[in-house]
Amino acid sequence: MFKKALLSILLSVYFSLFASAQGEVMLQGFYWDSYSDTKWAKLEKQADELANYFDLIWIPNSGYCGGSNNMGYLPLYYWNQNSSFGTEAELRSMIKTFKSKGLGTIADVVINHHNTSNGWFGFPAETYNGTTYQFQSTDICRNDDGGAALTQANKEGVSLSSNNDTGEGWDGCRDLDHKSANVNKIIKAYLTYLLEDLGYTGFRYDMVKGYSASFTADYNTYSKPAFSVGEYWDGSSKIKSWIDGTKSDGTPTSSAFDFQFRYRVRDAITQNNWKSLAANPSDAAGYPLIYQDGYRKYAVTFVENHDTEYRSSSSPQDPLKGDTLAANAYMLAMPGTPCVFFKHWLNAKSDIKRMVSARKLAGITSTSTYSELSAAQLYYAVKTTGTKGSLICVVGKTPSAYSVPSGYTKVCSASNYIYYLSNDVASSWSKVEDQIKAEIDAAKQEEESFTPHTATVYVKADFTPVYFYIWDSNNNTQINGNWPGKQPSTTTINGETWYYQTVQINKADYYFNIIFNQGSGKPQTSDITEISTDKYLTATLSGGAIQYTDVTSTVDIHSLPMVNGKSVNGKYYNLMGVEISSPTKGQIYIMNGKKYIGK
Repeated sequence: MFKKALLSILLSVYFSLFASAQGEVMLQGFYWDSYSDTKWAKLEKQADELANYFDLIWIPNSGYCGGSNNMGYLPLYYWNQNSSFGTEAELRSMIKTFKSKGLGTIADVVINHHNTSNGWFGFPAETYNGTTYQFQSTDICRNDDGGAALTQANKEGVSLSSNNDTGEGWDGCRDLDHKSANVNKIIKAYLTYLLEDLGYTGFRYDMVKGYSASFTADYNTYSKPAFSVGEYWDGSSKIKSWIDGTKSDGTPTSSAFDFQFRYRVRDAITQNNWKSLAANPSDAAGYPLIYQDGYRKYAVTFVENHDTEYRSSSSPQDPLKGDTLAANAYMLAMPGTPCVFFKHWLNAKSDIKRMVSARKLAGITSTSTYSELSAAQLYYAVKTTGTKGSLICVVGKTPSAYSVPSGYTKVCSASNYIYYLSNDVASSWSKVEDQIKAEIDAAKQEEESFTPHTATVYVKADFTPVYFYIWDSNNNTQINGNWPGKQPSTTTINGETWYYQTVQINKADYYFNIIFNQGSGKPQTSDITEISTDKYLTATLSGGAIQYTDVTSTVDIHSLPMVNGKSVNGKYYNLMGVEISSPTKGQIYIMNGKKYIGK
């Protein structure tokens, strides 16, 4: 529906972000612990739909950070790109597919701090293209962890950097000294690898309060990302100072998240006072960047992210309690570069699609002008003028109370927001509705075409006993009871014992997850997630943990005794050698001695 000509410009012109990429819309393609919903393979399957509405998608740190279910904010490896969200091959495939659709991928770059693999100061060594990279103890800020690192260094007889941190400290990992030549060399090589080898479009820099903004300027000038945004979690005046600090040749090299925009919207919702969205320049620290002419083009607006969202009852963070549709409607109607939160996208796709479409039809960019039309407690109305037309957005408890001027057409609405497009562009709205309807119909057709089937997990283990702990996507229902689950059945394949369990798959979005273990308090695997087709795995006990390998594609089933014992000409058999009437979608089956996957 919307062409992505801007992206090709972004990828070929250094720092064209603020000149030609001003109309972009970004998606935060994850939330906290979104390991199932935002696996690389799963996101890649959504490329066509995502590319119709978004220009950029920000994904979690894709480097290996140790263990499973790791969000990536304790970085351990830069060049090992097998993370909790998928393998390096899956990552490369996703980025390539996104790029072919005009969707740029933004890397979550965590370079304020680094984890160790051996004690306080043992950083892992990595070799890339014949060069070995490794942080040393002398790359750690001298005042790391409030002096605790120096105390430990003296105990171990190692040296730290002679430089103190150039920003705020953080106790979770070793804080890197960006003045160090070795740190500078490694980070520049890493950023270049992300862009030129993996194919990322740009960077989201994590915790930029932790080091001087001048280093962001240096890194961006060297690596030349098409897009850069920093997470400087503070008041607007300090965020502005950070943006200014990233200047190269007098021009900022990075945008920043507009935290005060988020808080302004949150307060309007939680205090039920939509008048608070009105501009108030006297509040310097709390004055959103998008309200300020000189900074709105460097503002990335958002209403929720992985840090502010509701994570659990014990860690509520700072979530919007309601009216998220109104919050997104206001954000997507205003200047700046809006960043939609993944959970909001999942929960309100049709509305957000219409909001983004209206924004793009009007040609609203990061530098567009806007004017307040009405500011009352129960609703707020604003008009934003784009390059093609204008958009009036009304949000609040009673948006219909606002009387829209002539020359505008209502294009979409809900109980807490209404969008009106100027008539010069509203005539194209029918195409938007046709596109959305087609996507809804396609999703419905895919659901209706689903065929219920069984999925069997086979495991060949070098240890006993073996327990299967299984839970599914239906509210994490336990299939084998409480931990550690149950001991599964066994069968013989090619003379070897395999453990197996079969689960019924009744819905297209249904899957189950499994952990192999030796019993309560004994070694176990990490989570093996999103299983909906037959799988073969091997499990090995090593160093007090169980490692597994997916061998589905390599198991030699041509000589399965139970299959060879039957006439297979023109007949279908499952992997247990049992004749079936016809294979179901995703089911591995045998016909004429060969393995196939049902389509």
